[in-house]
Amino acid sequence: MLNLTICDDENTQLSLLELYVGEWARERHCETDIVLCRNAQELLFRREEKREMDILLLDIDMPGMNGLSLARRLRGEGEETQIIFVTGLSDYALEGYEVEAVSYLLKPVKKDRLFACLDRARDRRGREEPALLLETPGGVARVRLKDVCYLESAAHDTQVHSASGGEALRCRTGIRQLEERLEGAGQPFFRIHRSYLVNLAYVNRIVRKEVVMDNGEALPVARSKWEDLNRAYLEYYGQKQNFA
Repeated sequence: MLNLTICDDENTQLSLLELYVGEWARERHCETDIVLCRNAQELLFRREEKREMDILLLDIDMPGMNGLSLARRLRGEGEETQIIFVTGLSDYALEGYEVEAVSYLLKPVKKDRLFACLDRARDRRGREEPALLLETPGGVARVRLKDVCYLESAAHDTQVHSASGGEALRCRTGIRQLEERLEGAGQPFFRIHRSYLVNLAYVNRIVRKEVVMDNGEALPVARSKWEDLNRAYLEYYGQKQNFA
């Protein structure tokens, strides 16, 4: 059984996508359970009822919480559903892929393209890991979040330092904007200073004025951040022990 959710505030679009998904399932001889939601709140309510979502067809431009914010929240809560954005907006394509979307389809949706996306979503369930797509001087680069040790502000750009070492990757996006993108991404990042955002998984120890990373680098901690950093660090490792 493949559990599939369609979330769109337009009734005609919901009906059309439901029709297309039904055709796809029959052609693939795939048993599906389809649930329709008209906004983010309805989807979250269904999810609280333990409704599983293997694949999610998600609009972006919806009243209240938009689709991109919803996707970030789902990822932040550990939801691994395969997301296919189906929207009339083209402005958020890059950010959409940061929540590991399978694809980004513009309305009106072509049935053959939707079928191809559904095939890909079904095949890749459980195989992908969260990543950032970064605009660099050499083009767009994909970086897995678990490989990021810390981010360092560099004027209007950001240096992305890898946990494996080597030269940092320069990104043409400010650290504040990257921090917003990482919120809800399901990774333990914490802003320790106006110039540094660290992955708690690579923090070796915390002292009064700095953190020491696993690679031995010492990074400054703002005085106002020290208590919150300790709290976040203890909470992160407490959760890891609970699931060990």
